[in-house]
Amino acid sequence: MLFPRSRAWTLRQRWLIAGAVIVGLAAFFALVYSYERHYRGPDDSIFVGTWRGEADYTGEQRIGYSFKADHTYHGEWEPSGTWYAGGEFLYLRQRFDGPSVSVPYDTLQIWHVDSMTKTELRMHNVDWGLHALLNRVE
Repeated sequence: MLFPRSRAWTLRQRWLIAGAVIVGLAAFFALVYSYERHYRGPDDSIFVGTWRGEADYTGEQRIGYSFKADHTYHGEWEPSGTWYAGGEFLYLRQRFDGPSVSVPYDTLQIWHVDSMTKTELRMHNVDWGLHALLNRVE
């Protein structure tokens, strides 16, 4: 048996085991903190700004969004609303409450971000399978 139950640990061995566990946990948490601080991907603030480009459903027409830091956006050819970026997805909630609408309602567009740089955004719509390529304007 490697550790017989009848063996009593000395006080020095107990402190050594407890110290090794504490040092190991501290090293693990320092590694996680370092990764989160320095090597993690960009947060949702990378979307803030004006983006214009083309989507499958518009043909020759261009689409454009202006994302603000307070998580509201203005669509150039679509209704305005709120946005949220989480993981690999961009969620656009549009509010339809104009004079032509009898009952106000919200719609949710879910876009999967395929690739993104500081100047280019490639994504596709999860529900409709449409693809869009947007470039940062400002």
